[in-house]
Amino acid sequence: MNNLRLIWTWIQHEWRMELRQKAGIQGALLYVVVTLVVAYQAIGAVQDIETWVGLLWIILLFSVVNSSSRAFSAEGTGKKILLYFWLKPGQLILARMGYQMMFNGLTGIMGFSMFGILMGIPGNGVGMLVLLVAAGSAAAAALGTFMAAIASVAGNGAGLSAVLGLPLMVPTLMAASKGSIFCLQGGISQAQMYLAMLLLLTTLVVSLGYILFPYLWRD
Repeated sequence: MNNLRLIWTWIQHEWRMELRQKAGIQGALLYVVVTLVVAYQAIGAVQDIETWVGLLWIILLFSVVNSSSRAFSAEGTGKKILLYFWLKPGQLILARMGYQMMFNGLTGIMGFSMFGILMGIPGNGVGMLVLLVAAGSAAAAALGTFMAAIASVAGNGAGLSAVLGLPLMVPTLMAASKGSIFCLQGGISQAQMYLAMLLLLTTLVVSLGYILFPYLWRD
């Protein structure tokens, strides 16, 4: 119980810092808006479901990865020492993943709303689609945070973290896009299966981070 309270306290601290600075959420939404406007000017409203879904997840995925990749980049030596004594490595990675999942799940829903307003929604099942957007964004955020953690302890070796994260990022994107397509086509049961797959992938990434990060952090 104390571990959970400490993790939640750190997540609240991250939220307070974000609400004070507003740089993260403004940057994420600015990226989505600019990309949407450029896409709309180039191709207009999209009626084909597969194309619509592909464009949606390209925009959301890059926004999530861009945000979560900075999860460990803003720490100086002093803050790292403070974290070393205040939090256990497992608590730190869970807190960072939890915050990034909540943040990107929220900005993903906001980005989807803007996307739907500008591009239209070529199908039904919007409620399930919102759940898939939130779950897919959270899954990508958890993986992006884990990649950022690896990069931070490997001398910011972004290439190494990208290679390690690719085997899980591809099935995450496939599950999110396939589930979204089935949702818009009316296949709610199939969409629910892909939603469960996203939740399973998220659980796997969080578990890997909790198990492996202590070995990286101590070094």
